[in-house]
Amino acid sequence: MKVNFILDLERSLIGSGVYSSATRLADKLIEYGINTDVNGKNHPYDIYHFQTSLPQSLWKAKILKRRKRKYQIVMTGHTTIEDFRDSFIFSNRIDFALIPYLTKFYSYADYLIAVSDYNRDILLRYGYNPSRIQVISNGIDLSINRKDPGLRIKTRDHLGISDEQLLVITVGLCIYRKAPDIFAEVAISSPEHQFFWIGKYLALGTIAHSSFLREKFRAARKTNNLRFTGYVTRLTLEALWNAADVFLYVSREENQGIALLESIAYGKVPVVRDHPVFNWLTSDVNCLKGKTVEDFSKQIHRLASDQGLMKNLQLHGEVILKSHDINASVKKLANLYTEIV
Repeated sequence: MKVNFILDLERSLIGSGVYSSATRLADKLIEYGINTDVNGKNHPYDIYHFQTSLPQSLWKAKILKRRKRKYQIVMTGHTTIEDFRDSFIFSNRIDFALIPYLTKFYSYADYLIAVSDYNRDILLRYGYNPSRIQVISNGIDLSINRKDPGLRIKTRDHLGISDEQLLVITVGLCIYRKAPDIFAEVAISSPEHQFFWIGKYLALGTIAHSSFLREKFRAARKTNNLRFTGYVTRLTLEALWNAADVFLYVSREENQGIALLESIAYGKVPVVRDHPVFNWLTSDVNCLKGKTVEDFSKQIHRLASDQGLMKNLQLHGEVILKSHDINASVKKLANLYTEIV
């Protein structure tokens, strides 16, 4: 069986969750025994699996659908109007056109993959056939031992972070939808702890709500306990994952959140927004949840003062993470491919 992952604007997507998830899945499918290319040219393929929904993706899907064919078209439906809003400049002005666009694009799929139950519910509201949609988590590789106590100590020493201080991090593009303003306000309200926003910093002129964010960033620069790192290498990211204690995920909208899964795998305690996409997590069992700056600050202070709570949440988080093992995701994908070819 030959599979082609179509990942348009591949270079521009480096550092994004879409790119990381697609390339990771492709590598694992190869290990599983399925011949998988990313933007391959070795046509024909048995499966064309679209990872992006860009205009060039629409054009390619339209051409593939029209041809007399033996292959099948699969699409991962992680692009939604909800996820598109509040991201880039003009995104909120053209979002009215996105539903008919996505409805048309996804109509070219023989089968659609939703990355979470929440993602599936949204896609069903767009009118997609429920018998042709399957929930398969992008997943992460749980066979890798991510925890490195020696690296944790070394990194915290290098950063000048004491044992008494919590290091609170998040990972993601620095755009309004991801809520860097909320993250900054929580940091300002908790000067005794350190906060790192790890992720690509885009020019303000290219993102939504740029004027609002500009003011928030000005205030954040006056805060000694908050750093925006920009894009970092994988080695640097691993060091920061190990050095951290808490993963604060205040994003206003997600379809899954691979960075959250990664954080739990590194043994970080997740403090997340109370949002339906995170319904697989239970507050005070395997995470802490909140809706406001005050809520998030309160939860972080709880963790700082209660090591028992911290350890309990870490333990239960690792248990729930097993349902997102990438090997299970690859097996489900392989079974789907085999079934439809």
